Formats: sequence, C-alpha cells, structure tokens
Amino acid sequence: MTKCVLISNNNTNNNHNSKVRILNSKRIRSKRKRNANTYYDKKITIRTITMKAKKDDDDDDDAKTSNKNNKKKLLFDGTSMFTIYEELNGGGDDGAGIFPSFLEAALHVCEVSKSHPNYISAHFHENIALLDSSTTSQHQQQRATMLLTNYSYLNYTLFDSIPEKVFDEFTDLIESCEIAHQPPQSFALLATSEVDTYTRKKSTEAFEGTFAKQAKESVDKDTKLSKIGLNDKNVAVVCALKCGNAEKWVETFGIKAVSKMMKEHFKVAVLHEVKRSLGTIVENDEASQTEGDTNPFTHVVYVSLGEVPDSMANDAISLIQNSLRDEGILGSVCYAYKCAFNIAKKGTPCGALPAVREIQKRKEENELAKKNKFF
Repeated sequence: MTKCVLISNNNTNNNHNSKVRILNSKRIRSKRKRNANTYYDKKITIRTITMKAKKDDDDDDDAKTSNKNNKKKLLFDGTSMFTIYEELNGGGDDGAGIFPSFLEAALHVCEVSKSHPNYISAHFHENIALLDSSTTSQHQQQRATMLLTNYSYLNYTLFDSIPEKVFDEFTDLIESCEIAHQPPQSFALLATSEVDTYTRKKSTEAFEGTFAKQAKESVDKDTKLSKIGLNDKNVAVVCALKCGNAEKWVETFGIKAVSKMMKEHFKVAVLHEVKRSLGTIVENDEASQTEGDTNPFTHVVYVSLGEVPDSMANDAISLIQNSLRDEGILGSVCYAYKCAFNIAKKGTPCGALPAVREIQKRKEENELAKKNKFF
C-alpha cells in the first residue's frame, strides 16, 4: 500500500512551500536519517493510512457481497435430487426382485417421479466403467445381465420445489424406490440445494448459470417440458461426502487441483448441500446413527469435465479422494459417470429408453459406416 506523507522544510512556510509526495515507509525512514531538516508528520500519515485501510475493507466487503449475490443468480433455487445405488444386485425374498434387472427397476422409479407436481427433468447416469467403446452392443447387453459393481448408476433429478418439502409433495417417490429396490439392494435419495460453483478464470465471464438453473429456465410454459439435456459424451465426476465445514471446498475437496490438471477440459464444479435424505443407505448407516446424525452425507459435488478419456476421469477421482483423505474426510462416494438418459416430464416411457438408445446407436453406426464406405 502506498502512503501519502506531508514533507516540509523547517525553514519555510508550510502553507506555501509544503509538498505532498507518495513514498513508502522504508523510503521515508531512510530519508529522515539522511536529512535532519526533513521530517514527516506522523499524525497525517496515520490518519491517511487509517482512512485508506477502511476504504479497502469496505471495498472488500462490497466485493464479497457482490460475489455472493452474483453467485446466487447463477444457482438453481429448487431441489437437485441425487439417487445413489450402493448394492444393485438381488432384490426381493427370492433374490430376483419384482423387476428382471436393476436398470428396469431404476427406470420404473424415474417414470413414477415424472408425476411429481414440480418435476422438471431427470438425467440418469451410467458409471464409465460400464461403458467401453471397444465393445459391441451385444456385449453391452450381456454385461447388463452380469453382476453390477456398487454405484454403477446414479440418477440426477430436478424439482422446482425446496428440498425440505420435495418428499412430502409426492410420497410415491420414496415408496416407488422401496418397491423397486428391495433388499439386499440399497439406495439413498439425497435432496440437495445448490450452494456454490467454481469455474476456471477464463470461463467465469462466459458462465451463465448451472445446468439445473438453465434447465428450469428452459421449461416451456405450455408444454411444461425442459428443452435442454446433458450431453451423453461428457464425463461428470460426482462425489457424495460428509464433512463439518465446506467453506473452503474448492481446496479441501481437491477441486482446484482437478481444474489445474484438466485445464480447458474442466467446465464447472457445483457444490450441493444435503438438506434431507431417505433410503436404506441412510437408515442402515451405523456410523451416523452412533453419532446421533441420521445423514451419512452432507454434500454432493458435481464436476463437469466435458468429453475426456476414462484415464483423465480416473485421475480426477484420485485427486479428489487423496484430498479428502488428507483432510480426514472418510467414507466418501466418488465415481465418474456419463448421462445415459435425459428424461422429460412427457415423452418416451422410461422403460423403453434403453431400446430407443440402442436403435439410435445402430443408426449412427450405420451412417458412419456408409460415410466411410465400409459397405
């Protein structure tokens, strides 16, 4: 900080010959030693510094307030519901469950969710470990009948209502999950609010708001349909965790490290705070029950990376997990996903979406083959 100091000569009239110079404190002290006739007025200096400091503080406060207000404008004001599935195999007393497969059961819940009065859209994700571009469609179908690893799928649903009320407004939501995902299958419905975002500096000015915010704004007033969806080629790292203080989440959760590593591939990270949670994972979490806290997760981070190879996505997961471990945050759920289905309030029944995707994929493959003259 520069300091404005009044310097004058003892032999001159201060009213006419005084000069104001901008000097730093070191230069002032050294000049005083060299010339006994030169002095500085401590009272004026202190007063000037105090006024300057106060102005800086006010500016900082205004900037912080402005940033908070600006960020609020970029956030979704409804419920972002994350449904995570820990155990996906079995279900029902005979181990088979009501539905032939986990995917059919999960998509049945998605269909029921569309009847929620404040439903906007759902975006059903698949773990990138399930998606291997080198496999054929037939191989993928065979893999679907095999045992699934934990957290192979994730559902991200948007509601235009606050998290504290989203379940009460439509009780069929939790009931459909309990019917579709019977033990030993386990799941958690995490009703969250968006509380913060992080983008690379070069992308900040172009950032117009989170996906959820834009999805809500795109809803047609007449049809009630959202006009946007997630790109099925883009990767998202989703992390559900429990921590007492997320104020410095960008550093604590390793998000800044991921941004530096990914560079232009890093799009945006959105921090969600869990307001209410239900499901068997919540009910059976012994650690939380022992602590007197029924919620095994306090936050969910959704990191959009764009179209990146699996290796980069896995590197991002490692960075986040290592950061959490260093902070003593254990028990997090962190995986990389791609959106498999964008589910609007009206349109193709959810149960038919896998078949529709398969037909579309074959069509694209045929068009590409013709273009490359493979046949």
